Amino acid sequence: MSLFRHLHDEAFLVFSRDHKHLYAACLLDLHERFFTGAPAFPTPRQVVHAIYDVMRANPSLWNEGDNFGGLPDVISAGRRRIRKADLAFASEKGDKALGLARQLYSRLVDWGWLEEEEYGLRVTVDMAMGPLLVIQRLASLNKDLSQRFGGLIVQIRLNLEAVEKLTPEVTDRKQREAALAVREARNQADQFTKSLRAILADLKRIRRTVMESKTIGTRLEAFFEEFVDQLLLKDFESILTVNHPYRFRDAIVDLARRISYTPDTMQVLAEEYAAASMASDVEDGHTAAADDLLAIENIFEQIGEMFERIETFRRQLEARVRNTIKYAERGAQGLVGRAGDLVRRLDALLRDGRHDQATVEWSVEPLASPWSEHHQASTRQPRRPVEARELPAPPSDPLYELRKQLRLEYIARIAPRPEDVRKFLEGQVPPFGTKEARFVEIETVDDFLAFDSARRYALTGEVPPQVAGSFDLQPSPDTPPHDSEWLRCANFVIRRGGLRKGVAHA
Repeated sequence: MSLFRHLHDEAFLVFSRDHKHLYAACLLDLHERFFTGAPAFPTPRQVVHAIYDVMRANPSLWNEGDNFGGLPDVISAGRRRIRKADLAFASEKGDKALGLARQLYSRLVDWGWLEEEEYGLRVTVDMAMGPLLVIQRLASLNKDLSQRFGGLIVQIRLNLEAVEKLTPEVTDRKQREAALAVREARNQADQFTKSLRAILADLKRIRRTVMESKTIGTRLEAFFEEFVDQLLLKDFESILTVNHPYRFRDAIVDLARRISYTPDTMQVLAEEYAAASMASDVEDGHTAAADDLLAIENIFEQIGEMFERIETFRRQLEARVRNTIKYAERGAQGLVGRAGDLVRRLDALLRDGRHDQATVEWSVEPLASPWSEHHQASTRQPRRPVEARELPAPPSDPLYELRKQLRLEYIARIAPRPEDVRKFLEGQVPPFGTKEARFVEIETVDDFLAFDSARRYALTGEVPPQVAGSFDLQPSPDTPPHDSEWLRCANFVIRRGGLRKGVAHA
């Protein structure tokens, strides 16, 4: 059984030997040259040539006995060999470097980073899925973090705004595919959280480097080079401007909530999730979309804690360096030390009787405290014992609760219950009587909604038991339609008492 599913068991040997930095440089160069961007299928000699170039450009990655600085250029010659660009540079050192490049290539093949494929008489080199994913992550870590996470907050907001506009009436495929942006927005939110964690980890690394410095000079140098130049001017500039955690936070949380409480939009999300094979069926797609929206909402509701922790850690690091400078001035080499030596010398002159009448002109002002004696801090009281009590309920947003209640009331009103339809018909049709829909009077919005529900019952024939027990609804397309200020629709007959035509005539 392999250690990882898609990685060779000896894959990480390249990072555990003496030449681990050279292997890392070779893998990054091969990834950038052959396995990024346009598809390329290099031959083994091209890969060996690339490794040779890395060795030639980075002679410091070798030990002193294996230093191959000043290697000659090589070019491809034919299909099976490599020759020097200039025969004048041919030497035993260059031949040995080529042999070592081939040795590095063989080890990368043996350890699973590269694999050879035969296509007829041609042999090409490729990188499997597992090593390719690993080297992609290592290459991203080798770059500037602030650039990798640029503009995520704005992109998440734009994606959610596009999703909010989706309704079942939208039939354009390009517009409906915007539903997949919810999953992308969740992934981007996870990436932004990871970027904040990376900044916090970098702060801890800088603090460790600063505190492990032996002298004050090296401590200040580490602080200004690593913290100010690398982290403060790059990552902090990113998160405090375009990627500030509080920028659009409320807007993103509100968008996620509105989408999750909109049945039409959630239906489109569920259908698109199922169509894109992101869910097994529509019901599963509805659950997956709700999970993604809830994850986005939770991330941005709790992202403030991470930002506050970063700010606290930054202030502590700056205070630590400030104290270092403060106490350094109090040492023998600082201003206080030099002033103390001067005072001691002046005291010695006075003890010797020299300049005993020396005076210094100075204006002495009375000392007055700007604080009132009655505004002092209160006396510290003894600590109270811990008492067991129930935990308070989590704080709730009154505005959010009000919106939620209003939406529930709107949904309940826009879709009348069968009992509401029955009450409306009872007020329109007398007992054991019959009335056509074209004579029904609609006065309020609730009357219109109840009448529209009764019209659908008559057209489809699917009458709920609560209505069918008291009324019989039959379509009457041959008669004049109902035509009012509210709507124009086909006529239908409403009979009170649930009696059929035959029963009524009997």
